[in-house]
Amino acid sequence: MYIQCTKALLEKLKIEKSELLPTKSCEDGAAGFYSWHAHFITINRRKVVVCMNNLTRYTIVLYRPKAKDMMELESRIKEGIRTAFGEEGISEVVINEYIEKCGAVEYSKTAGRSMVANLNKICETVQWYADLLDEDTVIQKRISLSLGKYLVKFDGDYDHPEERLFRELCKMRNLSDSEWDRILEVENYQLKIRLDFENFDIWRRVLIPSSCTFQRLHCVIQETFGWFDYHLHEFRLIGEPEEADHKLPLYAYPIKMRIVDGEDPEVGEYLEPDKYEVKFDTKTSLKDVFKDTDTCIYTYDFGDNWEHVITLEKVIENNNRFPVLLERNGERPPEDVGGESGFEEYMRIISDKNHPEHEAMLQWSEITKEKERTIEEINRRMNYFFR
Repeated sequence: MYIQCTKALLEKLKIEKSELLPTKSCEDGAAGFYSWHAHFITINRRKVVVCMNNLTRYTIVLYRPKAKDMMELESRIKEGIRTAFGEEGISEVVINEYIEKCGAVEYSKTAGRSMVANLNKICETVQWYADLLDEDTVIQKRISLSLGKYLVKFDGDYDHPEERLFRELCKMRNLSDSEWDRILEVENYQLKIRLDFENFDIWRRVLIPSSCTFQRLHCVIQETFGWFDYHLHEFRLIGEPEEADHKLPLYAYPIKMRIVDGEDPEVGEYLEPDKYEVKFDTKTSLKDVFKDTDTCIYTYDFGDNWEHVITLEKVIENNNRFPVLLERNGERPPEDVGGESGFEEYMRIISDKNHPEHEAMLQWSEITKEKERTIEEINRRMNYFFR
């Protein structure tokens, strides 16, 4: 494995020129698939090491590495590769084979202006994704997943690093470059998402990779229920009430954790981190939370207060990389109908053709109710969106 370092990184590593392998000797036999270019930058005055695969442009990011991390950089980069590949759903057997083929690490200088230009572009993109950086860990798997889906220019054409990575791993295993399913082993969650109504049975059943963030789950709920995403939202874990009164509405239960919109700059104004744990949906994966529970609550529109109970029904290992709607039941209430009581009033009016507000209510609901779509149409849209 060749790690081809920029001058800035070599200075941090304190590697002498005499210790470097000549650039012309950096031939890994796979057109650069086992070689990585690496650069040292700062983001918000924090140290960052960015590693880019020579062939696929797939990126590994080490954030705030300590002195020990820099001394053992080759181990940390391989650990980063293992972590990011695992999050992509690549099977452990394939990851182990890749690491083995990489072999021992040898350091070298960068391989020309073109490769450095590509590396610099990747570093710029990392800075755009700085809000995804996790202060609590060195290996930034969330950025790797996001950059893997970022469209990159390759010799006049455009492609996704993640998909190039999958194709090259297929070649490594002597498979056709379209046989991705044979290298993937994705942990998927089957979730039932039910509107918390006493008199209506409205729910969606979805399959979603456990590595997805709660921000992505928010998008899945919006899409599968046909909400318009006009209003604020949050996820939360709740505890048992002091008095065992099961008639309490969900919002009255004590809060153990709030998972809030990581893209809302004003979200911190109403949080009380001394009373409960706070996480951001852009940085929190489903498996970070569902490893300790099988239920959480999603609230959409703090005015109408639509409470969705999310239940983990089962864990499935397959090659599914994108959220899928499996089943559904019931049409969700129109936006801004006025909560559950408003929805009951709406249902009473539209079911009575003689009601004086019947026609007006029908016209209003055409704009605000869930649009008619098949499961296939919803899945095509989600597949396009999440790709």
